[in-house]
Amino acid sequence: MSWTLLRGTLHQNRVSIFWFSFGLVLYSWMMTWFYPEIGGNEYAELVETMPAEVLAIFGGTEVSFASLGGYFQTEYLGLMWMVIVASALIIYSAKAFAGEIAEGTMEFVLSQPVSRARLAITRIAVMVGYSLALAAASFVPIMVFGPKYDIDLPWDTFWTLFAFGLLFMLAVGGFTLMLSAIFRGAGKPGAIAAGVLVVLWIADLVSNFSEAAELFDPTNIVSYWQPGKIINGDPVDAAAWWLYGGVALVSAVAAVVVFRRRDAA
Repeated sequence: MSWTLLRGTLHQNRVSIFWFSFGLVLYSWMMTWFYPEIGGNEYAELVETMPAEVLAIFGGTEVSFASLGGYFQTEYLGLMWMVIVASALIIYSAKAFAGEIAEGTMEFVLSQPVSRARLAITRIAVMVGYSLALAAASFVPIMVFGPKYDIDLPWDTFWTLFAFGLLFMLAVGGFTLMLSAIFRGAGKPGAIAAGVLVVLWIADLVSNFSEAAELFDPTNIVSYWQPGKIINGDPVDAAAWWLYGGVALVSAVAAVVVFRRRDAA
């Protein structure tokens, strides 16, 4: 890894990292602050008046709406959270290789005394750091502000939520980095990564009402994302840890291997 390139990449993406993280902090604080106003049985009665299809869209079919986990999954950590963090990581990762190749700046970077492998590993390190920042912005405010609003998460629950959310982001970011190492131009890898997530989300949505889409469940990273269960104290399925970690690791390694062999001109 190149520390000079690492600093340069972080500086280049500082605005995006700041605003996505700042937005998540505000969103997390707002949902924490709002919980005492509508949480519990009153919230359950409110959301249960909605059609089942609408609740499924926001991931509210796996946990009780009257629970703390049900509230956070439906209002914050379900669909909207996935859209925010996936957008942030897809934007960065799609440009990491393909964007610079299309813009002609990759040749200049490679003219410096840095190998392709070190450059690729550095871009992966930035993606990991970006994911850590987003995870902290997503979950730390709940722990910091939660006690003031009658929300007390055990530390083991917090760290499980943090680690699992981080792995979800690494899987999305790693997959997009692999596509970025394959294609030219940030548009195609970004569109493919986003398209895959949309297909998986639709499959998860349909599986709530039909067995036809359950074929995707064993490899559907969207289906495994159930933060409400974690907040309520339920353990995470071991298969989910392996799936997220496997996608993240294999994609990152593939990105390095592919980028070392491709034409960057």
